[in-house]
Amino acid sequence: ALIGKFFGFLAGKFLTWSFVYAPWIAQAWADKRGVSRGDPAFVALGKPLSELKIGLITTGGVHHPDDQAFRGKEESPSGDGSWRKLDLPRLQHDYEITHDWYEHKDAREDLNLVLPYQRLTELAQEGIIGSVHPVGVGIMGHVEAAEEQRLELVSAPEVAGLMQGEAVDAVLLVPA
Repeated sequence: ALIGKFFGFLAGKFLTWSFVYAPWIAQAWADKRGVSRGDPAFVALGKPLSELKIGLITTGGVHHPDDQAFRGKEESPSGDGSWRKLDLPRLQHDYEITHDWYEHKDAREDLNLVLPYQRLTELAQEGIIGSVHPVGVGIMGHVEAAEEQRLELVSAPEVAGLMQGEAVDAVLLVPA
């Protein structure tokens, strides 16, 4: 098992290296999935960082125990493109992680690795950011095929609507 984890770690590092230093690999990946690699969207902030209300989204499969779990590999090999509303002040000891596509031992020990609510709250207390919106969003970072479509066409617009409806100025998307 340890050897398998080691080789999985090396494969991940190689893939990351190849996307950076051999961009044609990233382009092939994007082409296969029909992803546009145009210029990234950029919106200038309309006010100083110290006045922004920051929203938080994690791709770590985080949810409350009383919420429906994200579907695992056995149930849905394509992942789960749905989302869960997170009551962030409640979360630190009242959460579950259901995401079969990454090892979440460290995230269970320190949720800030995949959902840094405490760190953002500290930044707000120091006046670096304005505030942290108390409602976050949990999604699963591994989605393919129909679940990728569900995330893009259903879940993402719903989450954007939630954040816009709460006057969130910017969102921190935390990968897992």
